[in-house]
Amino acid sequence: MSSNSILEATATVVQTHVLPRTPQVWQRQLKFGLNALALRPFMSGNANARQTGVRRGTAESKMARLLANKKLPNTLAKIVLCLAQMTEASIVNIDHSDFDGLVALVFAAQTRKGRALPVFLETAYSGKTTARDDAPKRTQFMRAAYNEQQKSGDETSRTLATLRTFHEMLGFWPKLVFDRGFGSKEIIQYLATQNATFYIRMKAGRYAELNGDTMRLRNMPRRDSRIMLYGIPFRIIRSPKNGKDEEPWYILTNDMTSSRTKIVRTYYHRFEIEETFRDVKSLLGLGKAQFNKPLSLAVLLWFTVLGVLL
Repeated sequence: MSSNSILEATATVVQTHVLPRTPQVWQRQLKFGLNALALRPFMSGNANARQTGVRRGTAESKMARLLANKKLPNTLAKIVLCLAQMTEASIVNIDHSDFDGLVALVFAAQTRKGRALPVFLETAYSGKTTARDDAPKRTQFMRAAYNEQQKSGDETSRTLATLRTFHEMLGFWPKLVFDRGFGSKEIIQYLATQNATFYIRMKAGRYAELNGDTMRLRNMPRRDSRIMLYGIPFRIIRSPKNGKDEEPWYILTNDMTSSRTKIVRTYYHRFEIEETFRDVKSLLGLGKAQFNKPLSLAVLLWFTVLGVLL
């Protein structure tokens, strides 16, 4: 497809699927955001704004208003979920990515083509910011903001809230794939009670009940075991040893029908989301993003995701 054809097709999608789902009052702002953030690599908020052809002062004011629009991420989320056309058979990888003091919880649909397609996200202050007294002023500000954020709930509670929002907006549960950092009791119990099919890599030293005996996952005698965890029946799938990993994966799932090979393959494609993070940060320039507020990062990421979909 030629460059002109791509631009024409993109314009058609914007006119037929994006603008009709955008409140009239924000349509000019959304067009500006698409031009400034979605369809070009990121340098900085103001630098991207100036590339739109608008007078410098006006462009920078437009960008400031865009990045401060608290209601816009919800609208962009609805547009993205519509364009993504997911179904209950879709498989969605979920993981965190850090952005210089901020963190994004990203949901990305597997494509089996090396890169996952982002479809949902939430942003927050990152707990990886140093707490040293001699840290730079911005770092101290970000750490203080993170500490204040923790008063209203920890990372697990924010993950649960984001999962609920995702489900409510989508209207159903696709299949969900998580790395080891998401294997908390609260998340596992929530997904199980929601009848959401999930696959979570667990630590080998984790305990579970097998035939009435409690043992570590690494000591399970079979590669595919029916276990009890928190009083709920699950499967633990042990993968073959894989490349650089010193031990196999231990995948906890409530998928009781798929073959072991299929479940291992489903988890294997979780790594597509890490390739997506690398591309977004290096090729699209988001590794340069340095915002002080999660909202600003959320707006940037939503426009980036929309640009990828377009």
